Amino acid sequence: MIYKNLHDLPNLQGQKTVFMILYSLSIFICLCFLGCSDVEHGSSLDREIKTNSETVLIDFDVALRGVNFDPASLDGNGGKGHSGQGNGILDAVEMALIAQVLGDEGFDLSSSGGVSHAEVKAAYLQAYNSAEVDLKSLKSRFPTTVDMAVGYVMIGTPESFASIEHMSAMFGGVMDGDYARALTLGKYFGPYGDADGDGIDNLTEYNAFYGEGRAAYVKAALDPSVKPSAGQNTENITPIGDSKGSLKTVGIILYPGFEVLDVYGPLEMWGYVREFNVIMVAEKTGPVMSAQGVASVADFSFETAPKLDIIMVPGGSGTTPELENPAMIDFIRTRDQHSELTTSVCTGAALLAKAGILDGHKATTNKRFFFIAEKQSNDVIWVENARWVSDGKYITSSGVSAGTDMALGLIEQLYGRNRAASIASSVEYEWHEDPNDDPFTEFTRRIEP
Repeated sequence: MIYKNLHDLPNLQGQKTVFMILYSLSIFICLCFLGCSDVEHGSSLDREIKTNSETVLIDFDVALRGVNFDPASLDGNGGKGHSGQGNGILDAVEMALIAQVLGDEGFDLSSSGGVSHAEVKAAYLQAYNSAEVDLKSLKSRFPTTVDMAVGYVMIGTPESFASIEHMSAMFGGVMDGDYARALTLGKYFGPYGDADGDGIDNLTEYNAFYGEGRAAYVKAALDPSVKPSAGQNTENITPIGDSKGSLKTVGIILYPGFEVLDVYGPLEMWGYVREFNVIMVAEKTGPVMSAQGVASVADFSFETAPKLDIIMVPGGSGTTPELENPAMIDFIRTRDQHSELTTSVCTGAALLAKAGILDGHKATTNKRFFFIAEKQSNDVIWVENARWVSDGKYITSSGVSAGTDMALGLIEQLYGRNRAASIASSVEYEWHEDPNDDPFTEFTRRIEP
Protein backbone atom coordinates (compact mmCIF):
# COMPACT_ATOMS: atom_id res chain seq x y z
CA MET A 1 0.00 0.00 0.00
CA ILE A 2 1.19 3.51 -0.81
CA TYR A 3 0.69 6.31 1.75
CA LYS A 4 0.44 9.76 0.20
CA ASN A 5 1.28 11.76 3.34
CA LEU A 6 2.34 11.36 6.96
CA HIS A 7 -1.23 11.46 8.27
CA ASP A 8 -2.02 8.29 6.32
CA LEU A 9 0.72 6.30 8.10
CA PRO A 10 -0.45 3.74 10.67
CA ASN A 11 0.03 5.02 14.23
CA LEU A 12 2.46 2.33 15.31
CA GLN A 13 4.11 4.23 18.18
CA GLY A 14 3.08 7.77 17.50
CA GLN A 15 5.10 10.59 16.00
CA LYS A 16 8.38 9.34 17.47
CA THR A 17 8.11 6.16 15.43
CA VAL A 18 7.42 8.14 12.27
CA PHE A 19 10.47 10.32 12.89
CA MET A 20 12.71 7.31 13.51
CA ILE A 21 11.52 5.59 10.35
CA LEU A 22 12.25 8.66 8.23
CA TYR A 23 15.57 9.27 9.98
CA SER A 24 16.69 5.67 9.46
CA LEU A 25 15.61 5.77 5.84
CA SER A 26 17.61 8.96 5.21
CA ILE A 27 20.72 7.44 6.80
CA PHE A 28 20.29 4.31 4.69
CA ILE A 29 20.02 6.35 1.48
CA CYS A 30 23.12 8.39 2.35
CA LEU A 31 25.14 5.28 3.11
CA CYS A 32 24.05 3.68 -0.15
CA PHE A 33 25.09 6.78 -2.05
CA LEU A 34 28.47 7.01 -0.36
CA GLY A 35 29.07 3.32 -0.72
CA CYS A 36 28.40 3.43 -4.45
CA SER A 37 30.66 6.38 -5.22
CA ASP A 38 34.33 5.94 -5.98
CA VAL A 39 34.20 2.22 -5.22
CA GLU A 40 36.30 1.13 -8.15
CA HIS A 41 39.40 3.15 -7.34
CA GLY A 42 39.10 3.84 -3.59
CA SER A 43 36.73 6.47 -2.31
CA SER A 44 37.36 9.97 -1.08
CA LEU A 45 35.47 9.00 2.07
CA ASP A 46 38.01 6.27 2.77
CA ARG A 47 40.86 8.75 2.37
CA GLU A 48 39.14 11.25 4.66
CA ILE A 49 38.78 8.61 7.37
CA LYS A 50 42.43 7.63 7.00
CA THR A 51 43.75 11.16 7.10
CA ASN A 52 41.65 12.13 10.10
CA SER A 53 43.34 9.37 12.09
CA GLU A 54 46.86 9.89 13.40
CA THR A 55 48.60 7.87 10.69
CA VAL A 56 48.34 8.02 6.91
CA LEU A 57 49.10 4.82 5.04
CA ILE A 58 50.03 5.39 1.42
CA ASP A 59 51.99 3.37 -1.12
CA PHE A 60 53.65 5.73 -3.56
CA ASP A 61 55.00 2.82 -5.64
CA VAL A 62 51.41 1.88 -6.46
CA ALA A 63 50.64 5.52 -7.25
CA LEU A 64 53.57 5.75 -9.67
CA ARG A 65 52.72 2.49 -11.42
CA GLY A 66 49.16 3.72 -11.82
CA VAL A 67 50.38 6.45 -14.17
CA ASN A 68 52.76 4.13 -16.03
CA PHE A 69 55.90 5.17 -14.14
CA ASP A 70 58.46 2.59 -13.05
CA PRO A 71 59.41 3.10 -9.38
CA ALA A 72 62.56 1.04 -9.86
CA SER A 73 64.09 3.35 -12.48
CA LEU A 74 62.42 6.77 -12.53
CA ASP A 75 64.42 9.81 -11.43
CA GLY A 76 62.79 12.68 -13.26
CA ASN A 77 62.15 15.56 -10.86
CA GLY A 78 65.50 17.33 -10.68
CA GLY A 79 65.23 19.68 -13.64
CA LYS A 80 62.95 22.48 -14.72
CA GLY A 81 59.45 21.81 -16.01
CA HIS A 82 59.50 19.28 -18.83
CA SER A 83 63.23 18.50 -18.78
CA GLY A 84 62.78 15.14 -17.04
CA GLN A 85 66.22 15.41 -15.47
CA GLY A 86 66.90 13.64 -12.21
CA ASN A 87 68.39 14.76 -8.91
CA GLY A 88 70.35 11.62 -8.06
CA ILE A 89 67.70 9.83 -5.97
CA LEU A 90 64.95 7.66 -7.46
CA ASP A 91 61.60 9.43 -7.14
CA ALA A 92 59.95 6.46 -5.41
CA VAL A 93 62.75 6.33 -2.83
CA GLU A 94 62.32 10.02 -2.03
CA MET A 95 58.62 9.37 -1.52
CA ALA A 96 59.40 6.35 0.67
CA LEU A 97 60.76 8.70 3.33
CA ILE A 98 57.50 10.65 3.24
CA ALA A 99 55.42 7.48 3.53
CA GLN A 100 57.50 6.25 6.45
CA VAL A 101 56.98 9.44 8.44
CA LEU A 102 53.27 9.63 7.60
CA GLY A 103 52.80 6.08 8.82
CA ASP A 104 54.40 6.64 12.23
CA GLU A 105 52.40 8.99 14.46
CA GLY A 106 55.15 9.06 17.07
CA PHE A 107 57.91 10.10 14.71
CA ASP A 108 59.44 13.38 15.84
CA LEU A 109 63.01 14.56 15.24
CA SER A 110 62.17 18.24 15.42
CA SER A 111 64.30 18.77 18.55
CA SER A 112 67.42 17.92 16.52
CA GLY A 113 66.37 19.84 13.40
CA GLY A 114 64.77 16.85 11.70
CA VAL A 115 61.28 16.12 10.44
CA SER A 116 58.18 15.30 12.47
CA HIS A 117 55.00 13.34 11.75
CA ALA A 118 52.78 16.27 12.75
CA GLU A 119 54.43 18.66 10.29
CA VAL A 120 54.36 16.18 7.43
CA LYS A 121 50.77 15.13 8.08
CA ALA A 122 49.57 18.74 8.08
CA ALA A 123 51.33 19.30 4.76
CA TYR A 124 49.89 16.09 3.36
CA LEU A 125 46.30 16.98 4.24
CA GLN A 126 46.64 20.40 2.63
CA ALA A 127 48.31 19.02 -0.49
CA TYR A 128 45.90 16.12 -0.85
CA ASN A 129 42.81 18.30 -0.53
CA SER A 130 44.21 20.73 -3.11
CA ALA A 131 45.21 17.99 -5.56
CA GLU A 132 41.80 16.31 -5.22
CA VAL A 133 40.26 19.48 -6.66
CA ASP A 134 42.99 20.41 -9.12
CA LEU A 135 43.32 16.96 -10.69
CA LYS A 136 39.73 15.77 -10.48
CA SER A 137 39.44 15.63 -14.26
CA LEU A 138 42.37 13.21 -14.51
CA LYS A 139 41.27 10.65 -11.92
CA SER A 140 38.98 8.67 -14.20
CA ARG A 141 41.85 8.17 -16.62
CA PHE A 142 44.63 7.72 -14.04
CA PRO A 143 43.05 6.74 -10.70
CA THR A 144 46.28 7.19 -8.73
CA THR A 145 46.99 10.66 -10.11
CA VAL A 146 46.31 12.48 -6.85
CA ASP A 147 48.53 10.24 -4.71
CA MET A 148 51.32 10.43 -7.29
CA ALA A 149 51.10 14.22 -7.53
CA VAL A 150 51.07 14.63 -3.76
CA GLY A 151 54.23 12.55 -3.54
CA TYR A 152 56.06 14.85 -5.94
CA VAL A 153 54.78 18.00 -4.25
CA MET A 154 55.80 16.79 -0.78
CA ILE A 155 59.39 16.18 -1.82
CA GLY A 156 59.27 19.90 -1.38
CA THR A 157 61.75 21.20 -3.95
CA PRO A 158 60.83 23.77 -6.62
CA GLU A 159 62.09 21.35 -9.27
CA SER A 160 59.86 18.51 -8.08
CA PHE A 161 56.81 20.77 -7.97
CA ALA A 162 57.62 22.15 -11.43
CA SER A 163 57.90 18.67 -12.89
CA ILE A 164 54.50 17.50 -11.63
CA GLU A 165 52.90 20.85 -12.44
CA HIS A 166 54.10 20.60 -16.03
CA MET A 167 53.15 16.94 -16.30
CA SER A 168 49.63 17.63 -15.02
CA ALA A 169 49.21 20.56 -17.40
CA MET A 170 49.97 18.26 -20.34
CA PHE A 171 46.78 16.37 -19.46
CA GLY A 172 44.64 19.40 -18.66
CA GLY A 173 45.21 19.54 -14.90
CA VAL A 174 46.02 22.95 -13.38
CA MET A 175 47.71 22.79 -9.99
CA ASP A 176 46.72 26.16 -8.60
CA GLY A 177 45.61 25.00 -5.15
CA ASP A 178 47.37 25.61 -1.85
CA TYR A 179 50.55 23.53 -1.51
CA ALA A 180 52.41 26.00 0.71
CA ARG A 181 53.07 23.57 3.57
CA ALA A 182 54.32 20.80 1.31
CA LEU A 183 56.69 23.18 -0.42
CA THR A 184 58.50 23.79 2.87
CA LEU A 185 59.47 20.12 3.14
CA GLY A 186 62.39 20.25 0.71
CA LYS A 187 64.69 20.90 3.67
CA TYR A 188 63.79 17.37 4.81
CA PHE A 189 62.97 15.33 1.72
CA GLY A 190 64.87 16.95 -1.14
CA PRO A 191 68.22 15.47 -2.26
CA TYR A 192 70.10 18.10 -0.28
CA GLY A 193 67.64 18.05 2.59
CA ASP A 194 68.39 16.41 5.91
CA ALA A 195 65.41 14.42 7.13
CA ASP A 196 66.90 13.28 10.43
CA GLY A 197 68.87 16.43 11.25
CA ASP A 198 72.19 14.60 11.56
CA GLY A 199 74.06 17.05 9.34
CA ILE A 200 74.35 14.62 6.40
CA ASP A 201 72.17 15.30 3.37
CA ASN A 202 69.86 12.69 1.90
CA LEU A 203 71.82 12.32 -1.34
CA THR A 204 74.98 11.40 0.53
CA GLU A 205 73.16 8.83 2.65
CA TYR A 206 71.39 7.48 -0.43
CA ASN A 207 74.68 6.92 -2.20
CA ALA A 208 76.12 5.25 0.88
CA PHE A 209 73.23 2.97 1.84
CA TYR A 210 70.97 2.37 -1.16
CA GLY A 211 73.24 -0.40 -2.42
CA GLU A 212 72.04 -2.37 0.61
CA GLY A 213 68.42 -1.81 -0.40
CA ARG A 214 65.73 0.80 0.01
CA ALA A 215 65.03 -0.09 3.63
CA ALA A 216 68.67 0.51 4.55
CA TYR A 217 68.57 3.97 3.02
CA VAL A 218 65.25 4.89 4.64
CA LYS A 219 66.60 3.85 8.04
CA ALA A 220 69.79 5.87 7.56
CA ALA A 221 67.91 8.95 6.34
CA LEU A 222 65.48 8.88 9.28
CA ASP A 223 67.81 7.79 12.08
CA PRO A 224 70.44 10.31 13.19
CA SER A 225 72.48 7.54 14.79
CA VAL A 226 73.05 5.84 11.42
CA LYS A 227 75.69 7.60 9.36
CA PRO A 228 77.95 6.61 6.45
CA SER A 229 81.24 5.09 7.51
CA ALA A 230 84.55 6.27 6.15
CA GLY A 231 84.69 3.37 3.72
CA GLN A 232 81.19 3.73 2.27
CA ASN A 233 80.52 5.12 -1.18
CA THR A 234 79.42 8.72 -1.51
CA GLU A 235 79.58 8.99 -5.31
CA ASN A 236 76.32 9.26 -7.21
CA ILE A 237 74.92 5.77 -7.85
CA THR A 238 71.96 7.20 -9.79
CA PRO A 239 73.30 9.66 -12.40
CA ILE A 240 72.10 13.21 -11.81
CA GLY A 241 70.16 13.63 -15.01
CA ASP A 242 67.94 10.94 -16.48
CA SER A 243 68.02 7.69 -14.53
CA LYS A 244 68.70 5.69 -17.68
CA GLY A 245 71.49 7.97 -18.85
CA SER A 246 71.41 11.25 -20.74
CA LEU A 247 68.08 12.43 -22.11
CA LYS A 248 67.63 12.01 -25.82
CA THR A 249 66.91 15.32 -27.51
CA VAL A 250 64.20 14.85 -30.13
CA GLY A 251 64.13 17.66 -32.66
CA ILE A 252 60.95 18.12 -34.69
CA ILE A 253 61.67 20.28 -37.72
CA LEU A 254 59.04 22.89 -38.57
CA TYR A 255 58.63 24.85 -41.77
CA PRO A 256 55.79 26.93 -43.26
CA GLY A 257 53.02 24.62 -44.45
CA PHE A 258 53.85 21.61 -42.27
CA GLU A 259 51.00 19.16 -41.61
CA VAL A 260 49.68 19.49 -38.06
CA LEU A 261 49.06 15.79 -37.40
CA ASP A 262 52.46 14.89 -38.86
CA VAL A 263 53.95 16.84 -35.95
CA TYR A 264 51.49 16.41 -33.11
CA GLY A 265 50.67 12.73 -33.60
CA PRO A 266 54.26 11.68 -32.88
CA LEU A 267 54.66 14.46 -30.32
CA GLU A 268 51.70 13.11 -28.33
CA MET A 269 53.38 9.72 -28.06
CA TRP A 270 56.94 10.91 -27.53
CA GLY A 271 55.79 13.38 -24.89
CA TYR A 272 55.11 10.40 -22.61
CA VAL A 273 58.65 9.05 -22.92
CA ARG A 274 60.52 10.29 -19.87
CA GLU A 275 63.86 9.71 -21.62
CA PHE A 276 62.93 12.21 -24.35
CA ASN A 277 63.30 15.96 -24.34
CA VAL A 278 61.25 17.08 -27.35
CA ILE A 279 62.02 20.45 -28.93
CA MET A 280 60.79 22.33 -31.99
CA VAL A 281 63.37 23.58 -34.50
CA ALA A 282 62.90 25.82 -37.54
CA GLU A 283 65.07 27.97 -39.77
CA LYS A 284 64.24 30.84 -37.43
CA THR A 285 62.80 30.80 -33.92
CA GLY A 286 59.23 31.88 -33.28
CA PRO A 287 55.82 31.01 -34.73
CA VAL A 288 55.70 28.79 -37.81
CA MET A 289 52.41 28.55 -39.69
CA SER A 290 51.07 25.09 -40.47
CA ALA A 291 49.14 23.99 -43.55
CA GLN A 292 46.00 24.17 -41.41
CA GLY A 293 46.59 27.82 -40.51
CA VAL A 294 47.59 27.17 -36.88
CA ALA A 295 51.03 28.30 -35.79
CA SER A 296 53.49 26.38 -33.62
CA VAL A 297 56.48 27.97 -31.93
CA ALA A 298 60.02 26.89 -32.74
CA ASP A 299 62.21 26.79 -29.63
CA PHE A 300 65.44 26.83 -31.61
CA SER A 301 66.72 28.01 -34.97
CA PHE A 302 68.97 26.00 -37.27
CA GLU A 303 71.88 27.95 -35.81
CA THR A 304 71.00 27.59 -32.12
CA ALA A 305 69.63 24.03 -32.03
CA PRO A 306 71.51 21.66 -29.72
CA LYS A 307 72.74 18.24 -30.78
CA LEU A 308 69.72 16.21 -31.93
CA ASP A 309 69.70 12.54 -30.97
CA ILE A 310 66.50 11.95 -32.92
CA ILE A 311 65.37 14.04 -35.88
CA MET A 312 61.83 14.07 -37.24
CA VAL A 313 60.88 15.84 -40.46
CA PRO A 314 57.13 16.15 -41.11
CA GLY A 315 55.39 16.51 -44.44
CA GLY A 316 52.76 18.93 -45.62
CA SER A 317 51.91 21.28 -48.44
CA GLY A 318 55.04 23.26 -47.60
CA THR A 319 57.32 20.36 -48.57
CA THR A 320 57.65 21.44 -52.20
CA PRO A 321 59.13 24.90 -51.57
CA GLU A 322 61.39 23.46 -48.85
CA LEU A 323 62.90 21.10 -51.43
CA GLU A 324 64.44 24.24 -52.95
CA ASN A 325 65.54 25.70 -49.63
CA PRO A 326 69.31 25.12 -49.21
CA ALA A 327 69.15 26.01 -45.51
CA MET A 328 66.67 23.19 -44.85
CA ILE A 329 68.49 20.58 -46.93
CA ASP A 330 71.88 21.48 -45.48
CA PHE A 331 70.53 21.38 -41.94
CA ILE A 332 69.07 17.89 -42.44
CA ARG A 333 72.24 16.61 -44.11
CA THR A 334 74.56 18.08 -41.48
CA ARG A 335 72.56 17.16 -38.37
CA ASP A 336 71.91 13.64 -39.64
CA GLN A 337 75.64 12.96 -39.34
CA HIS A 338 75.36 13.13 -35.55
CA SER A 339 71.87 11.71 -34.92
CA GLU A 340 71.03 8.33 -33.49
CA LEU A 341 67.83 8.12 -35.51
CA THR A 342 66.47 10.25 -38.35
CA THR A 343 62.77 9.94 -39.11
CA SER A 344 60.12 11.42 -41.33
CA VAL A 345 56.35 11.47 -41.68
CA CYS A 346 54.48 11.72 -44.96
CA THR A 347 56.27 13.80 -47.61
CA GLY A 348 59.00 14.62 -45.11
CA ALA A 349 60.74 11.63 -46.70
CA ALA A 350 61.18 13.73 -49.85
CA LEU A 351 63.29 16.19 -47.86
CA LEU A 352 65.43 13.35 -46.48
CA ALA A 353 65.85 11.98 -49.99
CA LYS A 354 66.75 15.41 -51.34
CA ALA A 355 69.49 15.62 -48.70
CA GLY A 356 70.85 12.33 -50.02
CA ILE A 357 70.75 10.55 -46.68
CA LEU A 358 68.31 7.82 -47.73
CA ASP A 359 70.40 6.55 -50.64
CA GLY A 360 70.80 2.79 -50.42
CA HIS A 361 68.07 2.51 -47.78
CA LYS A 362 64.46 1.35 -47.85
CA ALA A 363 61.90 4.09 -47.24
CA THR A 364 58.26 4.97 -47.71
CA THR A 365 56.14 8.10 -47.88
CA ASN A 366 52.58 9.36 -48.38
CA LYS A 367 51.00 7.05 -50.94
CA ARG A 368 49.06 9.71 -52.81
CA PHE A 369 52.22 11.83 -53.15
CA PHE A 370 54.71 8.98 -53.55
CA PHE A 371 56.03 10.49 -56.76
CA ILE A 372 57.26 13.63 -54.98
CA ALA A 373 59.71 11.62 -52.87
CA GLU A 374 60.65 9.34 -55.78
CA LYS A 375 61.75 12.32 -57.86
CA GLN A 376 64.36 13.30 -55.27
CA SER A 377 66.58 10.23 -55.63
CA ASN A 378 66.86 7.14 -57.79
CA ASP A 379 69.05 5.45 -55.19
CA VAL A 380 66.41 5.05 -52.50
CA ILE A 381 64.61 1.69 -52.29
CA TRP A 382 61.04 2.98 -52.16
CA VAL A 383 58.54 0.60 -50.50
CA GLU A 384 54.88 0.92 -51.41
CA ASN A 385 53.20 -1.53 -49.06
CA ALA A 386 54.37 -0.20 -45.72
CA ARG A 387 52.83 1.80 -42.90
CA TRP A 388 56.36 2.69 -41.92
CA VAL A 389 59.82 1.43 -42.80
CA SER A 390 62.79 1.07 -40.46
CA ASP A 391 66.15 0.61 -42.14
CA GLY A 392 69.27 1.23 -40.11
CA LYS A 393 68.99 4.61 -38.40
CA TYR A 394 66.23 5.78 -40.74
CA ILE A 395 62.51 5.40 -40.02
CA THR A 396 60.06 6.79 -42.58
CA SER A 397 56.28 6.61 -42.46
CA SER A 398 53.41 6.80 -44.84
CA GLY A 399 50.99 9.73 -44.80
CA VAL A 400 49.84 11.86 -41.86
CA SER A 401 48.26 9.47 -39.30
CA ALA A 402 50.86 6.81 -40.08
CA GLY A 403 53.37 9.03 -38.30
CA THR A 404 51.71 8.27 -34.97
CA ASP A 405 52.10 4.54 -35.60
CA MET A 406 55.72 5.10 -36.59
CA ALA A 407 56.34 7.09 -33.41
CA LEU A 408 55.09 4.18 -31.31
CA GLY A 409 57.21 1.83 -33.42
CA LEU A 410 60.24 3.95 -32.56
CA ILE A 411 59.39 3.69 -28.85
CA GLU A 412 59.06 -0.07 -29.25
CA GLN A 413 62.44 -0.21 -31.00
CA LEU A 414 64.15 1.65 -28.15
CA TYR A 415 62.23 0.54 -25.06
CA GLY A 416 60.14 -2.51 -25.96
CA ARG A 417 56.62 -3.27 -27.09
CA ASN A 418 55.05 -3.09 -23.63
CA ARG A 419 56.18 0.50 -23.22
CA ALA A 420 54.79 1.51 -26.60
CA ALA A 421 51.51 -0.35 -26.11
CA SER A 422 51.05 1.15 -22.65
CA ILE A 423 51.45 4.68 -24.00
CA ALA A 424 49.02 3.99 -26.85
CA SER A 425 46.47 2.62 -24.39
CA SER A 426 46.87 5.55 -22.00
CA VAL A 427 45.77 7.98 -24.73
CA GLU A 428 43.10 5.60 -26.03
CA TYR A 429 44.84 5.22 -29.38
CA GLU A 430 44.43 2.08 -31.49
CA TRP A 431 47.97 1.42 -32.62
CA HIS A 432 48.46 -0.19 -36.04
CA GLU A 433 51.43 -2.29 -34.96
CA ASP A 434 52.27 -4.00 -38.25
CA PRO A 435 54.61 -1.75 -40.25
CA ASN A 436 53.97 -3.82 -43.38
CA ASP A 437 50.20 -3.35 -43.36
CA ASP A 438 49.15 -0.09 -44.97
CA PRO A 439 45.47 0.11 -45.97
CA PHE A 440 46.21 3.05 -48.27
CA THR A 441 48.65 1.31 -50.61
CA GLU A 442 45.97 1.14 -53.30
CA PHE A 443 46.13 4.94 -53.62
CA THR A 444 49.84 4.99 -54.44
CA ARG A 445 50.79 7.42 -57.21
CA ARG A 446 54.28 6.73 -58.52
CA ILE A 447 56.32 8.27 -61.32
CA GLU A 448 54.95 7.00 -64.59
CA PRO A 449 57.49 4.92 -66.57
